Amino acid sequence: MQFAAGQLTNALGIQTACHLESCIECQKKVFIYEQLGGDLIDYSTPVEVNTEAKSRLLATLHAKRDAGQLRTSDLEPIEALEPVFKQQLEHADQRLPKPLRRFVPSYYEHLPWSGFSKSIQSYDLPFSDEQYTARFYKIAAGKELPQHTHQGNEFTLVLSGSFSDLSGDYHPGDFVLANTSTHHQPQAHDKEDCICFAVTDAPLKMTGFFGRLLNPFLR
Repeated sequence: MQFAAGQLTNALGIQTACHLESCIECQKKVFIYEQLGGDLIDYSTPVEVNTEAKSRLLATLHAKRDAGQLRTSDLEPIEALEPVFKQQLEHADQRLPKPLRRFVPSYYEHLPWSGFSKSIQSYDLPFSDEQYTARFYKIAAGKELPQHTHQGNEFTLVLSGSFSDLSGDYHPGDFVLANTSTHHQPQAHDKEDCICFAVTDAPLKMTGFFGRLLNPFLR
């Protein structure tokens, strides 16, 4: 419902859009919520907008620009940016989910992954904010994450490969929510690396003996 109303942050909104590409059931729900939003607008009493509102808004934006608080490019009309977005999409790897193609420079195997070992690596996405951290995680085939719980919420979307934990098996398109009550040790299936798109509002908390040594480095 929040997605349909445009109320999600960039991180959660992009992740939800990726999930919607492959989930017909959720597509139907979003369609219903969008219809509901349209009906509410139809039944709402119109409110007249002050004719000077646009002029005041533009004056404020230009004042911020002159004060160095706003870049000139931020004032470009959306029509002028459309060719830029179109070019980004045309040059993006078509194997990526469409909502990610503007932000991820290449397909998964060519990204500059980083991490403590080749078994578990991550790639930070450019649309994290003060509330949510967005990144890819790659678990090598047959490998597993250290035992851990969560200090907040973790929204995970499986992009490639698959993994399992005590709750079951998860495959491309599956959406998983873990929170402070979750304690697990996800393991990638043997056939291929598992790549997940994770959005968190707090760091993981490792609980195993060796995992605890990593806690000071997690964010």
